[in-house]
Amino acid sequence: MVKEFLSHHNVEFTQYNVAENAEARDEMIEKYDSMSTPTIIIGDQVLTGFDPDRLTRILNLA
Repeated sequence: MVKEFLSHHNVEFTQYNVAENAEARDEMIEKYDSMSTPTIIIGDQVLTGFDPDRLTRILNLA
């Protein structure tokens, strides 16, 4: 859902598969204190879960 949302709004993003990429998984856990997906990093903000309203505000998509 997040990928579709961001693509729909023409927002570039990088996706990491934490099930297959141990380095990305370790970074998500250690640096962002998250063990859930999706974990979305925008600047210094960390969002866990898909919250389209919050994404719209943070990305100024209104």
